[in-house]
Amino acid sequence: MTFVFRFLGLGVAMILASCAHMQVADFAGQRPLLDPTKFFAGRTRSEGVMENRGGVPKQRVTTTTAGRWEGDTLILEQDLNLGDAKPQHRSWRIRKVDQHHYVATANDMIGSATGEAYGNVFHWDFTLALSPGNPLANVRMSQWMYLQPDGRTLINHSTIRKFGIVAAQVTEQFRRDAR
Repeated sequence: MTFVFRFLGLGVAMILASCAHMQVADFAGQRPLLDPTKFFAGRTRSEGVMENRGGVPKQRVTTTTAGRWEGDTLILEQDLNLGDAKPQHRSWRIRKVDQHHYVATANDMIGSATGEAYGNVFHWDFTLALSPGNPLANVRMSQWMYLQPDGRTLINHSTIRKFGIVAAQVTEQFRRDAR
C-alpha cells in the first residue's frame, strides 16, 4: 500500500512540475533587446503557417503592417491574410507602460492586451472577437515573440484557445523593412 501512495505522489509531483510556465523575465539576459513598439514602428511583413490543434498545417498566414507614432502611442495598421479567406484589417494602439510592460487595444479585441518584454522576448495575452457581438465566437490569444540576432527578424508563436482548449497555433516570421 505504501508503494501505491509513493507512486501516486510521484505522479502528482510530475504533473504539477509539467504545469510550470515559462516566465518572460527568464530571458532578461538575452540580446538583442526587444521593444515591440520600436520593432513595429515603420513597416513589417510576416509569413507563416496556421496549424490545427493536432499540428497539421491548414493555411498560410501573411501580414503587412505600418506603424506610426501619435505621442506615446504606436498606431499599428495590420492587414492579415489567412489562406484564401477574405483579408482582415486590424488597427492596434500600443503603449509602453514602463521598462517591461505594454498595453494595447485593437478594433476586434475584447478589452485590452497586456504584455511584457525582457531581453529578446515579448509575451502578451488578449481576447479576439472573431464575430463581434457573439461572445461564443471569442478566442484567447497568447503570443510569444523572439527577436533574432540580426535585430530585423522576429519569430512569433501564437496559441489560439477556445473555451480553454487549444484550437490552433500560428508560427510566423516578421521582417522589418530596412530603415
